[in-house]
Amino acid sequence: MNDENNIRFHLGLNCGMSVCQLDSMNIQENGNDIRIDIEQFCLRMCKAAKSYYDKVHLEKDFSLYNTPVLDFIQVTQKKKAASIIALVCGSERYAKGLKETLQFISDQIMLFYTPESAKTRLGRHKPDLWIVTEDMTSQPNQPWRADRTTPVILITGNPDAVEIKKNSGKLTVLSMPLSIVDLRKTVEIYVS
Repeated sequence: MNDENNIRFHLGLNCGMSVCQLDSMNIQENGNDIRIDIEQFCLRMCKAAKSYYDKVHLEKDFSLYNTPVLDFIQVTQKKKAASIIALVCGSERYAKGLKETLQFISDQIMLFYTPESAKTRLGRHKPDLWIVTEDMTSQPNQPWRADRTTPVILITGNPDAVEIKKNSGKLTVLSMPLSIVDLRKTVEIYVS
């Protein structure tokens, strides 16, 4: 656009309708007028904010404000850990859900659906954290048991039945139903 044209935004009630005051105003010929009905604008912005909140309220921290606003400074300053998280879960859907939950903590989350696949794919490399679901504890070749130093988070439906043998300090048990906040806090302890 060249500098000779002016763009004017007209915000008002009933804008775009037959009763809009812009029609009765003296309008310059060299300008463009954009009419925006402020009531409809506010209504749509509120619907968009509510839709966004409903979609991400479990992932974002809205407790910073009395209104659903993101703290963009906090979000941009928070860096993801370079830690490798090995997530071993028999359910592909559940594993992908856990990965989505933790994606803000680490970029390197590896999914495995059997202990054997984790052992084969990782080889001699060790992750910085194991996250294991209860159904994997009855499978053979559990690489997290052989790894004596890497912490393990066990997600189980029956935490009282978990038998902690050697190296109990490296095991954290989270019970089902799983709290996303508790999972994130626990993971951040080990990978931050």
